[in-house]
Formats: sequence, structure tokens, C-alpha cells
Amino acid sequence: MATTAKAKTADKATKEAPKAAEAGFDTAFNGYEEIATASQKNIEAVVESLTLSQKGLEAINTEALTYSKKAFEDGVAATKAAFGAKDVQELIELNTTYTQTAFDAYVNTATKLGEMFTSFAKDASAPLNARATATVEAAQANVTR
Repeated sequence: MATTAKAKTADKATKEAPKAAEAGFDTAFNGYEEIATASQKNIEAVVESLTLSQKGLEAINTEALTYSKKAFEDGVAATKAAFGAKDVQELIELNTTYTQTAFDAYVNTATKLGEMFTSFAKDASAPLNARATATVEAAQANVTR
């Protein structure tokens, strides 16, 4: 009788083993597909982030160069005007006007560049933040399965 029970158990195990192996393979393959898909999305997020970073830095560079060029031109114009001053009072007035204008332009440009840096950092990090959120959500979903 013990032999018959052992034979039934062996027979049952033989019949169920392929099904269990197939289920295990399917689970492993699905897990691999999920990892591959997540990796691809991560790479896409990094590429998007780098593209946005490049565009943001180009805009900042353009703004900085535009400011530098204008500041140089304004400085040359102020110097020419200073050499044409008729007296010390006019020279002081020209210098005061130029200094105030140059300072205002500097503050405005610095503020604009700060805003551009903030915006570009926010935009460039958005794809990476989205992937981090998706990864955490996927991990939490796997834990609760």
C-alpha cells in the first residue's frame, strides 16, 4: 500500500512538474520583460533630461553672451561720452548715469539668469523624477502582490 501511495505521489509530481516549470518560466520571463521595459524607460528619461539640460544651458549661454556684448558696447559708448565731457560736472553726471544703468542691467540679467537656471533645472529633472516615482510605485506594487 505504501508503494502505491508513493507511486501516486510520483505520478502526480511527474504530471505537475512541467506545469510548475512552465509557470515558473513565465513568471521569470515576465519579470525580465518588466526589467527590460523599465530600463528602456530609464534610458529614455536620461536622454530627455540631457536634451532639456542642453537646451537650457544654450539659452543661458545666449543670454549671458547677449548681456556681455551689450555691457561692453555700453561701456565703450560711456567712455566715448566721458571723453567728450565739457567739464567735471558733466563727466560726473555721465559716469553716474552709466553706473546706474550698468548696475540695473546687471541686476536684471542676474535675476533673469537665476530664473532660467531654476526653470531649466526643474524641467531637466522632471523626466528623472517621473521615472523615480514609477520605480517606487512598481516596487510597492510588487511588495503587495
